[in-house]
Amino acid sequence: MEMKFEPKIGDVRQTLKTYCWARAQHRLRLKDYSAGFSSAVLLIAVETDVEPGRVAAVLAGGFSSPDTQKRLAAWCGLKLAQKHGKPVLVADPDASFDRGPGGGVAPLSFEDVMRRVDARPQLVRGAA
Repeated sequence: MEMKFEPKIGDVRQTLKTYCWARAQHRLRLKDYSAGFSSAVLLIAVETDVEPGRVAAVLAGGFSSPDTQKRLAAWCGLKLAQKHGKPVLVADPDASFDRGPGGGVAPLSFEDVMRRVDARPQLVRGAA
């Protein structure tokens, strides 16, 4: 039985965590760096000018302010929006970010993001 992950409306934290992890790991691996938790935090903090502690909270799925969410979403080629009065993340066609396969606005499909995150070492999953 195959299960498909569907993000819930308003589950911004989980979606942002997943996309940030996937993009950070991808960028780190392209340069042959460790794609662990602390490396991802430092990369994102440097590139977004968001305090490392706040980045770590996002990567751990914890609370983050709307400003932090907005800045990290932009780093992922996403933007905050409202759907039925609840916050959601959507692809940002104006993002100054390399386009994904086929010219799409999101850097990766959600399925590819989940595959990349699930493929990271077990040790990293437990880090918080």
